[in-house]
Amino acid sequence: MYTSDKKGALMRLFIYIGVTVFCAVFFLVYDRFSHGVHSPFMTFMFAIPMVLGVIPCGIFLAVERQPDRLTQNLWNSGVAMLTISSGLRGVFEIAGTSSDWRIALTIAGAALLIVGAVAYIAAGRKKKETL
Repeated sequence: MYTSDKKGALMRLFIYIGVTVFCAVFFLVYDRFSHGVHSPFMTFMFAIPMVLGVIPCGIFLAVERQPDRLTQNLWNSGVAMLTISSGLRGVFEIAGTSSDWRIALTIAGAALLIVGAVAYIAAGRKKKETL
């Protein structure tokens, strides 16, 4: 593995750790001013970037083949959409309202994750065929 690949994976790992910490702090601040009304989507919003960001980046540090730029962009956008969707759903539940946008964000985020995973697998198969 090239040094730049490892640096990129390490940088993505630290960014996802930062986003995870931000989501946890956001929940703590929002929870403080929510007048005792809680939402599991707000409480566990930090878990999305942790499970879908920190863990995969840690795995990519241990393996040789890094995802290409397209795959990274698709995956990162999907994680961002799911995280924002969870935060919005938590805010809307606490406020006692709803929105169709969070459903669209969830569907789009899941679709981007699936397309990103398929792109990663397809790039690996294409690389094996050329060898």
